[in-house]
Amino acid sequence: MYSDLSKRRSRNQAGLSLVEIMVGVLIGMIGIIVIFQMLATSESRKRTVSAGSDVQVTGIIGLTSIERDVREAGYGFSSAGYDTGITPVMGCMVNAYDTARPTPAFTYRLTPIQIIQGAGTASDTVIVLRGNGNTFPAAHVFTESTDTSKKTRGRAGISPRDYVLIGRVTPTLDCMTAEITDVTDVDALTIRHNQGSYSYTLYLPDGSTSVGTRIARHNNAAPPTSFTAGYIFNLGNGPRRNIWTVNQVNQKLQVTNDLLHSDVTASITDPPTPAGPDGVNDPVEVADNVITLQAEYGIDANNNGRIESSEWTTTDPAAVVQWANVLAVRLALLVRSGQFERTTVTTTVPSWAGGQFTITNLDGSASSSTPADPANNWRNYRYRVYETVIPLRNMLWGSNIRP
Repeated sequence: MYSDLSKRRSRNQAGLSLVEIMVGVLIGMIGIIVIFQMLATSESRKRTVSAGSDVQVTGIIGLTSIERDVREAGYGFSSAGYDTGITPVMGCMVNAYDTARPTPAFTYRLTPIQIIQGAGTASDTVIVLRGNGNTFPAAHVFTESTDTSKKTRGRAGISPRDYVLIGRVTPTLDCMTAEITDVTDVDALTIRHNQGSYSYTLYLPDGSTSVGTRIARHNNAAPPTSFTAGYIFNLGNGPRRNIWTVNQVNQKLQVTNDLLHSDVTASITDPPTPAGPDGVNDPVEVADNVITLQAEYGIDANNNGRIESSEWTTTDPAAVVQWANVLAVRLALLVRSGQFERTTVTTTVPSWAGGQFTITNLDGSASSSTPADPANNWRNYRYRVYETVIPLRNMLWGSNIRP
């Protein structure tokens, strides 16, 4: 009896067998695998959601920024396209000058907005021209002129530092810009745009004033055009010709002010030069993960007061009379999530009201419109389209403004 009890105690103290240990280890490994799989799935979903949220924010910021700018297009010179009998200078080529530019003399078209269609897979470029004057934007008429002065019928609202557009219709259509330097002539009619330094009055928040000095950087010592009479449009002291485009190297929506050249940083593609960082006007980055920008004009060709579906076009309204019928523009931003998914999540090419976008692969190669080739790795990203229609309100209001 003692022997049987000893055998039972010996079996009870023998511990786990090798098979039992291996089964326990296997169960533990399966549990670890399941846990890590759940963590990986959770982390992947978190990155997807986070990237989607980032895209939503950047898309809204980008679209809102362009929309706010386009709504101001034409401010200060909207009456330039009134009709052929009043101030028909809309669309003229403007001779401008900026001593800060590598080549000071340059030109641009007098249009509230200009859409340059991108070639191939390139994004469109949207150019917005607007002033910021504090007075009613009617044209001033001048009847006498020299290379550095204009005699107006009334110079109210024009001050030193203001950037003005000078235009004429006859004998040829000519336009130029100038920086006002003096309005103190006793005739109360003459304005001057001299070269060199000049003084101006600063109005401080507390009601006091002080005198500032600056150099006229926008006045050409050798004006390309000699005027005898014409029109002056006051663009204020901070006009902008904003050039909106997408840098397809780093996929950022950016904007530059073509009327105020600033070059203090080297670009992502151009190395510094002995004369400066890169000789290019520095862009301001507005939003990232932007793939392309597309835009169209809305031209009321039949003069019925609205834009029909067939009246949206990419054709530039070059004629002066056409600008009176440009009521709106529509544009779209295609933004892409920064998260590369392991599986295909986008099966069709995104589109907008103007048609289908053109998307390239990550290496820049072209992609088919109906993806089938696994090399089309753009499909492993999620996309969102932001589009809007923006009325050109200043053009609508300006059509009734006479000088």
